[in-house]
Amino acid sequence: MFRQPSHRCSTVPAATFLTLAACLFAGGLGLAGCAATPEAKTSAKAAPQGMYAFWPKYPDEPRIQFVRSISVSTDVAPSQASGLEKLVFGKENVNDVAAVYKPYGVDCRGGKIYVCDIRSACVTVFDIAKKQTRLVGVSGVNRLAHPVDVAVADDGMIYVADNEQGSVLVFDASERYLRPIGKSKAKPVSVAVHGEKLYVCDMAAQVVEVFNRKDGTPIGTIGSVGDGDGQFRLPLCVDVDKAGNIYVVDMMRCRIQKFSPEGQYISGLGQMGDYAGAFVRPKHMAVDSDGILYVVDAAFQNVQMFDDQARLLMHFGAAGTFPGSMDMPVGVCVTDEGVDLFKDEVHPGFKPKRLVIVTNQFGPSKVSIYAMGTRVESYSLADLSSSMVDLPTGATASTGPRDLQMSADDESTLGPEPGTEPAEEGEEEAADEAGGGSAGPK
Repeated sequence: MFRQPSHRCSTVPAATFLTLAACLFAGGLGLAGCAATPEAKTSAKAAPQGMYAFWPKYPDEPRIQFVRSISVSTDVAPSQASGLEKLVFGKENVNDVAAVYKPYGVDCRGGKIYVCDIRSACVTVFDIAKKQTRLVGVSGVNRLAHPVDVAVADDGMIYVADNEQGSVLVFDASERYLRPIGKSKAKPVSVAVHGEKLYVCDMAAQVVEVFNRKDGTPIGTIGSVGDGDGQFRLPLCVDVDKAGNIYVVDMMRCRIQKFSPEGQYISGLGQMGDYAGAFVRPKHMAVDSDGILYVVDAAFQNVQMFDDQARLLMHFGAAGTFPGSMDMPVGVCVTDEGVDLFKDEVHPGFKPKRLVIVTNQFGPSKVSIYAMGTRVESYSLADLSSSMVDLPTGATASTGPRDLQMSADDESTLGPEPGTEPAEEGEEEAADEAGGGSAGPK
């Protein structure tokens, strides 16, 4: 697991930590009540060797399995042009492939994965159920400029934070543009919806703005600029749990704060550090229906999971080239829907409860899909281990070329001139977050 801080008087052995996590998962989080997948017709011993990536590593109980990655439209539905189409349109035109080039925020609803692509200036919709890929916001006078996050409401309405346009663009359930929502001189970098409310992280004002999502009327503001409880230095992501509590990632302070539905500060977790429960470059996060918090860290190149009492459960992912590896991860979303769409890619000895989707800005796996669940009782750990990929721990910040250690203050202010490409990866990432301008007050 993670390396514990050397200044502490005592440390918790990895085996003890994983045992505690297993108890929290199995007992306190209700995983035993998951709906079972159909009984497997083959044993785990019949599964091809080295096909499945699980976290935590054997001999601990598996809780996360990597399922597959999606980067282009042919990953959803292979392009098959007829002979007539090739004759009429030409072979090179009938197999056009829609690809995600540089993903950021992500959301999922009803078997569809919505991915913000800041390089292509669009939201790519991978409709897994229909085996289709569509692009949103690529035409008309209200086309997207720099989409960094997306949230989809229960009624199918789509809300896209565009930090270059300075507003949240609203699309209906049919993916047609409706209107903008926002305030003057805002720099929206994250969005979340709950009921009739729309929550927007404004990097310019360094607060979370609350709007009526139906008509755009401002409702209120959460937080202020500062270093105290309930204050932010660089609010980068917002999400809401099923009870209406609001969670905000403060990237500069490496901290996540929780607020009541009324916007009152409740608690916080995390600090800068290279050990369990700390962060170096926290990006987006998501809360599932059990109250589990999933936090992406671009330096660790993994996702850390916390329970509803802010206790660290486990992490998954790491830098590398193995199945389920991460390369500058940013976005994450969690859904209880659509699990059956991937049942053929889940190990027969693993019982999935929900999907966790993570975006990677670099590498071939732009959108990675994981299943969270438990082991099927009829399978032993030894049965599963025979078909497990050997994984690195991913316990500390990467020391590779993606290890961007510039300060959050540098990231928030650095940006290229409009219309130019940044020269370095660190500069490019900073521009992604800041939208090419200053982050606002300090």
